[in-house]
Amino acid sequence: MLLVRTVLVSAAAVTLGAATPPHQIAARASAKRMPLVPLSDADEQSTQETGCTFTFAGAGHDYLQLVGSELMLRDSQGLRSCRLNATEGEELETGKGTASCSGYRLHIRATGRSTSNAATDSNSGRAVLTVDRGGAVTSMRGIWGVAC
Repeated sequence: MLLVRTVLVSAAAVTLGAATPPHQIAARASAKRMPLVPLSDADEQSTQETGCTFTFAGAGHDYLQLVGSELMLRDSQGLRSCRLNATEGEELETGKGTASCSGYRLHIRATGRSTSNAATDSNSGRAVLTVDRGGAVTSMRGIWGVAC
């Protein structure tokens, strides 16, 4: 999964411009309020699912990973893993709906154009992750990406 993250971050850096200090500062500030904590490499490698990998990264860390039907996130209580149906997974990936996992309602909205890279079979772009847990809503700017 580290390779997937490297490819997505590299593609996004080339596309979006390597120097984006205001964006990084905003992402770090919103990350401090986010109820989710970054996934570890061990978390991301723990899935038994195969296929394309979808991630949302903010402030240099992955906060969500969807492989096949398995969505993983981490909060202060530990790693959470949920099975999404095909519609929920597609809606999360495309920003057309919400997905629920362990009491969290998640929505990702693209905030600009996305970039595709045929050589790495990947797609990425800027996005906002909105997390709702019992009415407490927090948002974070970051990068969404898919690599196959």
